[in-house]
Amino acid sequence: MLSLEEAQAAIIEGMVTASETETVDLAQAHLRYLAETVNACVDNPAFDNSAMDGYAVSTEQLVAANFRLPVVGESSAGDAPGTLLPESSMRIFTGAPLPAGADAVVIQEDIKFDGEDIVFPHTVQPGQNIRTRGQDFRLGEPLYNTGRRLSAYDIALLAAAGVSRVSVFRRPRLLVVATGDELVAPGSLLKPGQIYESNRQATLLMAEQLGADVIDGGTVRDDPDAVRELLQNSVDYDFVVSSGGVSVGEYDLVKQVFAEIGDINFWKVRIKPGKPVAFGRLGEHCHFFGLPGNPVSSLVTFFLFVRPALSAWHHGSMTPLVLSASATTDYRRHAGRTEFLRARLENVEGNLSVTPLPGQGSHMLGTLRQTNALIRLEHDVEGFAAGDRLSVIPLTTDIS
Repeated sequence: MLSLEEAQAAIIEGMVTASETETVDLAQAHLRYLAETVNACVDNPAFDNSAMDGYAVSTEQLVAANFRLPVVGESSAGDAPGTLLPESSMRIFTGAPLPAGADAVVIQEDIKFDGEDIVFPHTVQPGQNIRTRGQDFRLGEPLYNTGRRLSAYDIALLAAAGVSRVSVFRRPRLLVVATGDELVAPGSLLKPGQIYESNRQATLLMAEQLGADVIDGGTVRDDPDAVRELLQNSVDYDFVVSSGGVSVGEYDLVKQVFAEIGDINFWKVRIKPGKPVAFGRLGEHCHFFGLPGNPVSSLVTFFLFVRPALSAWHHGSMTPLVLSASATTDYRRHAGRTEFLRARLENVEGNLSVTPLPGQGSHMLGTLRQTNALIRLEHDVEGFAAGDRLSVIPLTTDIS
């Protein structure tokens, strides 16, 4: 049985990565993955400009005039750069071009008026309150490399750099299915032995958020021919993600049928929840993930395996943020598997604390109402005590 890290490495190594690209307007590039390095089209700042509202001066002339100069002219944002006349200062506003001949800006709070002249402080230094051309980045400088998933912040930077269109990898086509005779759609009347299917909807939404072109394959019954038909007709997808049917029971057919027609890489990982998880390939380029049927196991294994796989397919990488937090209570367990506990992470007066939630069974969804993080326990750890520092993976950026 593979460890978590061995399984994740096997998935990355087994990726048939994206090769098809498309060029899109910057406005359509949000959360897409770059297919090439993007360089700046301009210097930023594009010209020397003022960092403050104040007065542009030549420090050499200022000293010669005993820190007393008249005001001649004005520079505001959007103006073409002007020229500082000899033995004078110029009114200037934040972001406005620095006039030729000036080498400092004195903020308006530091000056005094005396008739038509301004009296400046004796502490003025060259370069003061000036944003120099190219201080942030230069024309032609690489800004982002292949595999970068563009955030809203990235889009803002690229726009400032004069980039209007970017080359991105096409979206992967991802088929999502659930297996099981017991599964029915929410809203249907439950018959004895039936349950409402929930894994598929969550998987569709999570994959869509990660940039996939998702296709809902519905529910497949526990029948070898039905499962075989599904898999045989899925070779043109980039990913197939199923839930259920990958354990060791007589009706866990997905793994059995997949082994007949696909190339299975692994089907057990030493983690909890989610030990029965399968990964392999159908045909030349279709990546198959068989996730467990228990709802929490399905969610956790998607996070641990499918999420980084989608990033790797785009030539990127995705490593979850791990924080250190103080346990609020004791917890004991049987060691043996790397375990991920649903937990509540809180910020208490600037200190992170974490509480394992009750109801950790992989079939129990009620704890998701409070869950905003996962506590990671290594395979040889038997628990922890209140006050111990724990490794915690936040599932949201909003920590109360």
